[in-house]
Amino acid sequence: MADNEIARLHQLQSGQENMAWDNDGAGEAEGQSSNTEFINQENKTTVEDAQVLRSISPSGSTTAVSDGGSYDPSSITSLQVPAVNVAADELSRSSSRSSLRKPKVVGGFLADDSDEEEVSTPSPSALQVPGSNTTNRTISPSPLQSSVSQQDITAPTKQGNPNTGALQPAASSVTVPAPSVSAVNVPKARLPHDKIGILEDRIAEDPKGDLEAWLGLIAELRGRHKLDEARAVFERFFKMFPQSAEIWVQYLEMEMESDNFGAAEAIFGKSLMTVPNVSLWTAYLNYIRRMNDLRNDATGNNRTTVSQAYDFVLNNIGVDRDSGIIWQEYMEFLRGIPGVIGGTSWQDGQKLDIMRKAYQRAIGVPMSTVSTLWKEYDQFETGANKMTARKYTTEQSPKYMTARSANTALENVTRGLDRSTIPKLPPAAGYEGHQEYMNQVELWKKWIAWEQEDPLVLKSDEPDVYKKRVLYVYKQATMTLRFWPEIWVEAAEWSFTNKLDSDGLEFLTNGIAANPGSCLLTFKYAERLEKEVSVDQAKTPKERGEVVRAPFDQLLNYLYDLYKQVKAREAKELEKVEEAATADASIDAIIAQATDGDDEDDTVAAAAREAKRQQRRAEVIANLDPEILDVRRVISSAWIALMRAMRRIQGKGAVKSEIGGSRQIFADARQRGKILSEVYVASALLEHHVYKDPAGTKIFERGAKLFPEDSKFILEYLKHLISIGDTTNARVVFETSVSKLTASPDLVEKAKPLYIYFHKYESNYGELIAIRKLEQRMAELFPDDPKLLRFSERFTSEGFDPTAFRPIISKFQKLPKNTVMQSIEPAQSSPSNPYINPYVQNPSPRPQYLEPVATNSPKRPLPQSFEQLQDDLTRPRKIARGESPLKGAAGRRLDQQKRAQQQPQNQFLGNASPPFVIPRDITFLLSIIPRADLYNSTKFNPQAMVQLLSQTQIPHYDDWKAAKEQGFLGQQQSWNSSWQR
Repeated sequence: MADNEIARLHQLQSGQENMAWDNDGAGEAEGQSSNTEFINQENKTTVEDAQVLRSISPSGSTTAVSDGGSYDPSSITSLQVPAVNVAADELSRSSSRSSLRKPKVVGGFLADDSDEEEVSTPSPSALQVPGSNTTNRTISPSPLQSSVSQQDITAPTKQGNPNTGALQPAASSVTVPAPSVSAVNVPKARLPHDKIGILEDRIAEDPKGDLEAWLGLIAELRGRHKLDEARAVFERFFKMFPQSAEIWVQYLEMEMESDNFGAAEAIFGKSLMTVPNVSLWTAYLNYIRRMNDLRNDATGNNRTTVSQAYDFVLNNIGVDRDSGIIWQEYMEFLRGIPGVIGGTSWQDGQKLDIMRKAYQRAIGVPMSTVSTLWKEYDQFETGANKMTARKYTTEQSPKYMTARSANTALENVTRGLDRSTIPKLPPAAGYEGHQEYMNQVELWKKWIAWEQEDPLVLKSDEPDVYKKRVLYVYKQATMTLRFWPEIWVEAAEWSFTNKLDSDGLEFLTNGIAANPGSCLLTFKYAERLEKEVSVDQAKTPKERGEVVRAPFDQLLNYLYDLYKQVKAREAKELEKVEEAATADASIDAIIAQATDGDDEDDTVAAAAREAKRQQRRAEVIANLDPEILDVRRVISSAWIALMRAMRRIQGKGAVKSEIGGSRQIFADARQRGKILSEVYVASALLEHHVYKDPAGTKIFERGAKLFPEDSKFILEYLKHLISIGDTTNARVVFETSVSKLTASPDLVEKAKPLYIYFHKYESNYGELIAIRKLEQRMAELFPDDPKLLRFSERFTSEGFDPTAFRPIISKFQKLPKNTVMQSIEPAQSSPSNPYINPYVQNPSPRPQYLEPVATNSPKRPLPQSFEQLQDDLTRPRKIARGESPLKGAAGRRLDQQKRAQQQPQNQFLGNASPPFVIPRDITFLLSIIPRADLYNSTKFNPQAMVQLLSQTQIPHYDDWKAAKEQGFLGQQQSWNSSWQR
């Protein structure tokens, strides 16, 4: 028995790939359809099973959530339940909004209207499945479940209300046995060879970010010649990335390979005018030339069509710096026009005029082939007429020189620029790829700024061409930076500034389509609409409000969907945590049954599992809470912006009336929920400051009940009460709020801004007793603050603290610092520097000599006697000479430093005895002795060396020299006398 249990344990640990599938879900043999179709067929069944299982808890309790409430993943409880009967009707939900009593209206608002934060107490109801589930099905348990009894599972479960434990049967019911771990909410894995299904799953999970999955799926379908499926994928792709020229070209090539010319023309109709890209327009030219054969053109219609196509292409993308190839091909096409260059017939003259005009357009465009086109143009004019060639080339030379220099500058500006039209989502700040993406943004901005500076000098002579060039660069930038809202707004602003209103609106609408969650684009577009409708007297306030509200509604719908997605992701992660905890409990139960473990050990293991489960749940919530809070902040900001816009258009209005105004927006925001306290503050302040309506105070009162722990909201509430002179209620609100916050140690810091504000108010207008009591309370709550901080804050105003003022009553309080100018000499290396090689000997110290006269000159003094001159000549040659004085300002600064250092010494030079000078021989001896750190054996004892030198009798150099000379003369005389003998 134990061996069987251990085998089952290994089977569970090996993963879900060995689980028992139903007969209709077995693995497919090669040549059969992939399990992608199988998953689609079984999807409904899996969802129904999940709904049934989620509705069952061990205690049979349920939790009803109001519309504004948050999804509680903890309500999804254990999976080990006995067989139960589940009704076939939907689960009823309770809500406070379902009350039939007449609402109370204060100041035009529903005073007792429920909000997101108020969740009604759920009432017990029968657990039912949707009415569509009328067929009885049995969910079979896994083999592991059949061998483990309910008592073996020791995982703790959340106990519900025992009064709601009974499950009421219905007329149509299904029998659901206890499901196993492997049978609950575990998606069936894709087979390894099902590449299409795997790629589809990746796209479904991340449609905008996983570009590799999109491209891989298209390549896979084309490789398998599944053209219909590939067309469907192309169309789905272009809904996400409608300006990806490279993929449009691939789509076109696929249709052209199949000779599907009708589909190719449809592709051109969808993409050509919205995608100004050289590769796509080159493909269009190739198609036109393919369909219009110039070799068999008896009537000339084909040549006319191709010529019109060239004009159409160059008018749209002829300013692109990569369009040089198209210009060259156009010139080659024009050379084939009937006529002779330099001829005299009308046909020759017509050809000459067409080619001259085309060349003069081409040489003014900064592109890589501009120099080649200029040479061709020079040869063209020379071949046409040598007499007029110089005239035309001289006239066009400035344009060519400007274009050539601009092309060089443009190459420098755009070096490193990625012009791919397959856009990427901007990475989050601080994560991989963010810096590279921002570098691309800066390069695009540099190119745009370069074009706006008008390097081709077109703004005054050809303003339309100038605008066309800048507009073209903005379109190129928005194709690559499709998901960067700032570039869309900059393009729109430039268009509006240059009276290109239609292009500006197009930029805004296309930007919103690409970034539906961008507040920047939505607010800018709504502002533009508000400006336009404000001058349109033909529209009523209701119509103007509908026009302005439309983009806000689109933004809010996207944000609420995003909120649901984040909450669903959180629920999914928490569900995984619960499944992992249940699996751990099953494993421990099998081990305990196989090894006959003690009950005490089981209890300890269960406690450890519960602690681990709670830790994992806390980590999931902590990771997603900031993201959820950000989404709620954006939702609140959107409602506030809409509220202010509608107030400008319709006034305050009334709820559920034709002219709703700002009050209707506030009511809608409360109804949809997920808002923060900022919405209440904005609405209340609008009522107070604009209309002086007491409804503002009512809104604050309502918000204080919903956000009792929001210190920012309470602070705004206090400011409002004090501004209207209601100090009594202000004190009550302050005491009530700080009492709630300080009751919990985690919320004490939130109360600090309230204390600081009210302390300042009491300091200005309150009594001294109240001030001292408040300061004492603050000292107890915030002991780390300086003791005199609160006292000094009583008198602080506009950033000035008079208690910190120190009067200046003596000149000695403002003495300049005794600083020495920074030396211009190179700093000597410190012996403690770890980067200095200790085995390299530094230069020996230079011997010092006593100068007979103190002087500030950097040069050596002139010898005063013949002996001093001889001393200088007999000095050791290896002694380095002093450094030459520095010249200029540096030398003067160094001289001033030396003078400042020598002046205090020179003051006492006449009264003090001359300093002791070490004899030159001892100095020389000390200079040649190596440093102590270079010795590896016995070292000199410094004290003994000093004692030895002090006791050694060393004669003066003059005496020693005289004695030496006298001895040399005596010896010479003895040599002479001996020689004479």
